[in-house]
Amino acid sequence: MADIVGDYDAFHSGIDDRPTAEDMLKWWRRVNGGSVGVVDEDGRMIGVGYLRKRGSYTIADYYVHPESREWGAGSLLLDWGERRTAEEGLSAIRPATTARDERGKELLERRGYRYIRSFYRMAIDLDEHPSSPVWPAGFRVAFEPDEERLIHETLEEAFEDHFGHEPRTFEQWIAQNGPLDRRLCYVVRTEDGTPAAAQVCDEENFGTAWVSILGVRPAWRRRGLGEALLRQAFHDLYARGRDRIALAVDAENTTGATRLYERVGMQVSLRDDAYEKVLSGGELGATKLG
Repeated sequence: MADIVGDYDAFHSGIDDRPTAEDMLKWWRRVNGGSVGVVDEDGRMIGVGYLRKRGSYTIADYYVHPESREWGAGSLLLDWGERRTAEEGLSAIRPATTARDERGKELLERRGYRYIRSFYRMAIDLDEHPSSPVWPAGFRVAFEPDEERLIHETLEEAFEDHFGHEPRTFEQWIAQNGPLDRRLCYVVRTEDGTPAAAQVCDEENFGTAWVSILGVRPAWRRRGLGEALLRQAFHDLYARGRDRIALAVDAENTTGATRLYERVGMQVSLRDDAYEKVLSGGELGATKLG
């Protein structure tokens, strides 16, 4: 499965950040709606799909090996995903495809899916150890033992006004993201200890280091906390031997996140286009993308 994902990304985007089998196992923590493989008549796997339930809809991830695009594996995956989503009683399904996968997008549109939004993968390649950030006056960063719930609460508030946010309990959040590497978790506090922002990083994920999630609570935005958190991540990840660092962001993010990432030297390396199909009984626009 890791080879299929890696070959798909390399073929359609030119990016060769290949996932390992360990990466796939870590990713499977987030799969709560089922997974499936498509094999040819010789038993060779040529496609893979998995679903993540998010409120009233599912997010679908489908990959077909580039050498097997004419064999109908994509249609089989779409059939499976729609059937599983309907069986769960959910109203819509939302897959995405890389912007350069024209055949994939044509297939989705023929099957009644509509384009709704794009997402960027942004990355930076560091050629030297970045200096530690200078934190804005009145703020400090630290992550104390047993503060996973505090990170969850801070990030939930930071993202509640973002397109596609579906609230998750701490148990749901930690099941999909944990166990966390405490050395790469950050909580920004005011002088009186109030949490203002948080960040979680992953040293190794799909061939590179990741800023998995970064959020600033609304009351403390526009103070430089997001930039300081990013620079802290660059400093700490480089110290652990990681010189390529990536993250994912909504291309239409309203908080200026894309501009922030560009300001610290990150560039768009991949664009994913997200589509939606409302199943029988659902109402268009009743679901949100996560």
